[in-house]
Amino acid sequence: MGDMPKLGIILNPTAGRGRAAKIERPLVDYLHSRGIIHQLEKTKRPMDATVIAGQMCKEFDIIVAMGGDGTVNEVAAGILGSTASLAIYPIGSGNDFNRLIGISSKMNLAIDSIISGTKKFIDIGRVVIQNSIGSTSVKYFMNTLGVGIDAEIAKEAKRIKFLRGLPLYILAAMKALRKYPAHEYTIHTDGTVLKEKAYLICAGNGIYEGGGFKMLPDSNPFDARLNLCLIRKMSLWGAIPVIIKIIKGTHREHKLISMWETEQLSISSEHPFILHGDGEIFDENALDVTIDIIPSAINMVFPKEQKFAL
Repeated sequence: MGDMPKLGIILNPTAGRGRAAKIERPLVDYLHSRGIIHQLEKTKRPMDATVIAGQMCKEFDIIVAMGGDGTVNEVAAGILGSTASLAIYPIGSGNDFNRLIGISSKMNLAIDSIISGTKKFIDIGRVVIQNSIGSTSVKYFMNTLGVGIDAEIAKEAKRIKFLRGLPLYILAAMKALRKYPAHEYTIHTDGTVLKEKAYLICAGNGIYEGGGFKMLPDSNPFDARLNLCLIRKMSLWGAIPVIIKIIKGTHREHKLISMWETEQLSISSEHPFILHGDGEIFDENALDVTIDIIPSAINMVFPKEQKFAL
């Protein structure tokens, strides 16, 4: 028992359309039955998880983000720079970053994987945002950051209460495509300046977003690189086969899509644009963003049997 790590668990009770709250009591009972030292705290409002994680990382070995991608995002921001490790107990609507990590959503399997798992440092994304009201902010993302309709889809998904996973985000995508226009962007990357009229620009550390869209199939959280996907303006009917290709991860060669890797890029527009990080809206009035990667920033818990084939 002496070698068993102490767990600081941060539970988002609204995650998974409220499913997370129902697991609290059985989880606590299971932890007690295993003799696992732990403390469980529930979030009440946005950014609570960051504050709680910042306190817990001083006392606990592993901080467990119990929720979806947004909860993971907040917890990671809270422990950044500490010696604590990050683990995921996936119980959100999308759980996209966990598709890469591989922790089970079943309670006993999740806890067993966290307690006995392998730790490996992964990269984390960072974005500096300047918006139309003159403020500047710094945010972090574990999985993906999306500019344009990508963020509008994340916003639409929060309004849909009767679906989860991939069906939720497909419906949100169709709703967003009907009303969100393509924007003119200026992109500075690797000494090159691009001017594009695009629906979305996605930068990522992870492979999946939107409940299973394989947006960045070549992404690798260990390589200190960002993967990028830019989708240019297209018709609603033209978007349908593209969505199918993205789900499969076979969209690389589409004539209206560009994909590349970089360590840093900036995106600007004359008109305010929306962006998200890990499915959470970062800003709805951005004018200029600078995105980069922080190598080996978070000590991540993987299941012991996970194979690092990336």
